[in-house]
Formats: sequence, C-alpha cells, structure tokens
Amino acid sequence: MESCRVPHHVLLLFILTFITVPVSAVTTVQVKFNQSTALPCERKCSLEAKWTLFSNRDDAVARCDQTSCWSLKEGFKMSHDQYLKGDLTLTITAADYSMRGLYTCECDGEDINDVRLSIETMISSVQINPGEDLQLDLHVSERVKVIYKGGDSADPYGEQICTVDRSSLNCTAEYTPRTSLTNTVLTLRGVKLTDRGVYIVRDMENNEDLHIYTVSVRGTYSV
Repeated sequence: MESCRVPHHVLLLFILTFITVPVSAVTTVQVKFNQSTALPCERKCSLEAKWTLFSNRDDAVARCDQTSCWSLKEGFKMSHDQYLKGDLTLTITAADYSMRGLYTCECDGEDINDVRLSIETMISSVQINPGEDLQLDLHVSERVKVIYKGGDSADPYGEQICTVDRSSLNCTAEYTPRTSLTNTVLTLRGVKLTDRGVYIVRDMENNEDLHIYTVSVRGTYSV
C-alpha cells in the first residue's frame, strides 16, 4: 500500500485554517483623580450582565438582571433603564488609584469587551523654604518608586531615590536618614537648596507616573 505524504507547509496551513484565536481590543478610559467616568459596553442581554475585574473573574463590581441592578462594590453602578436598552455602561462615581485596572463586561455568560481604567498623572508645583519638610503623596502603598531629577541635572531619566512596597520604605543611603513614611505620604525632612527639582512618583506594577512634583526651594531659582 502506498502512503500519502502531505508537505509540511500544506499541513501547517490546514491546521491554521481551523484554529481561531479570539482577539479583542482593549479600550482605555482615562480620568482625573476623584472624578466620575464611564466604562462603555453595549449588548442586549436576556438574562444577566455584569462587570468583573479581569484579574479575578469571580470579583464582580456591579451586575444587572431583568428586574434590577445592584452594586457589589462601593463607587460602581449600572443603570437598569439603560440595561434594558442594551447599554451596559459601568459608571464609576469617584475614581481613585485602587480602582485602576482592567475590567471585563459580560452578558449572559459571554465576554463582550475589556476596558482599562487609568488615572491621569497629577502635576503639582511646590514652593518650600530651606529647613522645612517636603511631603509627597504617593497615593498607593504597594510597588511604587520615587525618582528625583535635580534642577541642574542633565540626566533626562533622573535617579531612583526611594521605593515603597506594602508600607516598607527603602531609600538610598543619602536619603535614608531624612525620609519617613506615614500611610502613603513620604516626608523628606530638612529640605536643602540642592533638593529643588522634579520628583516623580511611579507605579512599578503598571509603569505609570502617578504624580509629578516640581519643587522650588526659596532662595534658589525656580525649576
């Protein structure tokens, strides 16, 4: 009996033809800190709709059925009137940093779309006198670092001076004696003229800048 050999490239093409990989684009919604926003989703559901955290699909924040909608976490809500029309928008009443992340809209057990919630970088200008304490709000307590760019430095990237992870503060030898952490506020004691510059609070988990402080010390030129 003669065997029939299929060329490898033909076999590969045959396999790929019957393999389907679902691809869904992720929409990003950016909002200012403590402002309201909406994560979009549209689909007519016959049973139930819900929004969950992508990282934990059992962790729903809001859901609707044919009779009502209810919130499962504070700060999230869906409209039942809109749900009946096929509008599954998730409203966030006051966005904070703990709400950042990827959310999935689900209708009748089917994933409709993923939406990432991002918070705009806060920008502050601070004027301070020599000898005073500089306070930097880090906003989160897990996996965050502080980068310093000196006022006269030509380095566009700056230097990492401190990291915080689960309320544990670690700073370089130069800054360790002068720094302390209370909740999410980093204090730099006894500001000197050479401390002027830009301080960047960066979330290491998502590689996002949370807050940029431009600090000028009185008695020096502004940055």
